[in-house]
Amino acid sequence: AAAVTADGGAAWTPATQPPPAYRSGVAWLPYSHRAALAVGPTGTDVTADGGRTWRALDPGSYDSVDCAPDGGCWASGEKGRIARLEPTR
Repeated sequence: AAAVTADGGAAWTPATQPPPAYRSGVAWLPYSHRAALAVGPTGTDVTADGGRTWRALDPGSYDSVDCAPDGGCWASGEKGRIARLEPTR
């Protein structure tokens, strides 16, 4: 499930196009209030509209993600898998 809020969490609206499967981690892209990455066992998705819609970015299996101030987002997964994820522009 994916939802968005415009009032600090008092009310939530379901995303019009949520990620296609379970996602275990999400991180906002640095210096953005609307772009985020979500990772999970079946892939990575990106949103550019604050979570209303998501599109596939990478098919790799990851468990967690975090973004650094330099703009790099790093994901980690099973068996030591790591990756730097960057959305296409």
